[in-house]
Amino acid sequence: MKATKGVIGILTGGGDVPGLNPAIRAVTIRALREGCQVIGIRRGWAGLVDMVREKDYDNSQNFQTLTEDSVNRTGRTGGTFLHTSRTNPSRVKKSSVPAHLQSSYNAETNDLTAEVLKNLDWLGIDHLIPIGAFWGAAIGGHNGGSGAVPRTLNTYRAQITTVQ
Repeated sequence: MKATKGVIGILTGGGDVPGLNPAIRAVTIRALREGCQVIGIRRGWAGLVDMVREKDYDNSQNFQTLTEDSVNRTGRTGGTFLHTSRTNPSRVKKSSVPAHLQSSYNAETNDLTAEVLKNLDWLGIDHLIPIGAFWGAAIGGHNGGSGAVPRTLNTYRAQITTVQ
């Protein structure tokens, strides 16, 4: 069931650093209070790359619905309870392409951005908030109205300016 104000997806990309859980918590609580549903993408961009778009498939390793209770339990712990990866969907090595996509993507390096966008659609995500690695900010902008939270603003300031 879709929330009245839409569905927000949130993921963490890149390395595991302090402050990710509080960021996830803050976004989730605000979104829930505004009437949105929040879906946490597990294992960063890998969760969106590996997802199988079948109703009965067990995608619990790829996403979970976030609630105030679930984010309150983890808000003061380090790292990210959603887990993260260094997966860049626009540069997936042949050996890392999920089995269900290998017949379509068999180059040495593959751009799975189209699959990520289909998976966001399949989940009903209206807005995606990637936290972390820059490619998260770049791809996040493909899903209209989405934002990004860079881990280190100084590192990404010039790159984010070029994405807008």
